[in-house]
Amino acid sequence: MPEWIWHPISKLEFFIDHTRRWAVDVREHLETLEEARTKPHVLADSDVARIKRVCTEQADDLTLFEEQAAKWGEFPDLSPSRRAKLTILDEQIAGLRELNRKVLGLAEELSRGTIDRVMAASDEELGLAALLGERPGAWAPG
Repeated sequence: MPEWIWHPISKLEFFIDHTRRWAVDVREHLETLEEARTKPHVLADSDVARIKRVCTEQADDLTLFEEQAAKWGEFPDLSPSRRAKLTILDEQIAGLRELNRKVLGLAEELSRGTIDRVMAASDEELGLAALLGERPGAWAPG
């Protein structure tokens, strides 16, 4: 793993802007996945695997952002303005971590009803799911 490059405090605004935009993207992604809840069969196993991989990588990036913010927080001579901005960054990182957790949880839920699972189900299993009012493939082995 490459050594982390510590950024100067002058990059604080960049980190705040970046995490703000990042949160917007993750919220939009979460909304799209929420829509897929009613029709998870539009997703393939590979789609869900990609979502999980990206979220796992993002969680690692969030850890680096947390470490950078903590490093800045150790500066004894931070101005009140920068300290307030650092608090904003900490809150945004925490919000991103929660959004990331939600996306991962939803991806796990959606993985139980992907098109791959539906296609692997037998006609009998699909018929039973229809009779029981269940989502096809939600119970398929996997």
